[in-house]
This record gives sequence, structure tokens and C-alpha cells, in this order.
Amino acid sequence: MKLLITGHSEFSIGMQSALAMIAGELEDVIIIPFLAEETVDEYRQKVAAEIQMFDQAICFTDLLGGTPFKTCVEFSEEKDQVFVVSGTNLGMLLEGLMMRNSVTDSFEIAETVVQAGKSNITVSYTHLRAHETLRHL
Repeated sequence: MKLLITGHSEFSIGMQSALAMIAGELEDVIIIPFLAEETVDEYRQKVAAEIQMFDQAICFTDLLGGTPFKTCVEFSEEKDQVFVVSGTNLGMLLEGLMMRNSVTDSFEIAETVVQAGKSNITVSYTHLRAHETLRHL
């Protein structure tokens, strides 16, 4: 199964770099940046060229409702096993990378990576507790 990372500017390049730093060499991970100098049509052509090459994929996008998200959704409607997630963070990518060779259902992976992404978003309560203590003094 392919993992496709896309987003505005160099989002996908940065995510790929961070993922490789943690996980090592990446196989079947495709990046498609949506660069400022590109038209939407040029970007669509890049996405189409990649998505048409495989039957199963998860497209990781940066922003719900943005051009990368909408473009991937458009192409996913043509394929049963291509799913699109938004709000991508490194925790989601790591989870997807670990699961893709052991789980064959791409929808199951997509659902699991969304939960992993949510669990990676938090507030440091240690700092909050220190702040609350100082406020009561």
C-alpha cells in the first residue's frame, strides 16, 4: 500500500524528512508538494499521475478543505481503496508506516491513523500546573 503525503508549499517535504529521520529508508512513500508557483491544474496533474498508478493508498494532507485535500478527495472517489485524511502530523505517518505491511484494509489504517493523530495532540499539563501554582501565591 502506498502512502502519499501532500500539502501546501514544502509541507510534504518536511514530513518526509522527519519521517525518514525516525523510521529510516522509506519505501512506497510518495510526496507531492503543492508549490506556490504551480497552478491548481498543474498540481492536479501531478496528483493524478501518482494516484492512477496504484489501487490502495492513503493520502495524507495538511489542511481540511485546502486544495491538496480537495484534489485527493476528487481522485479518491474514483477508487474504492484510496482514502484521504487531513491535519496530518508525524504520529499519523508513523502509525500508517507501521501498519501498512500488516493490515490489508486501507480504510482500517486510515481510521487508525486519524486516532493516532488525535492522541498526539495535547497540552503539557506540567507547565499548566506550574503556572497555576504561581498564580495562587
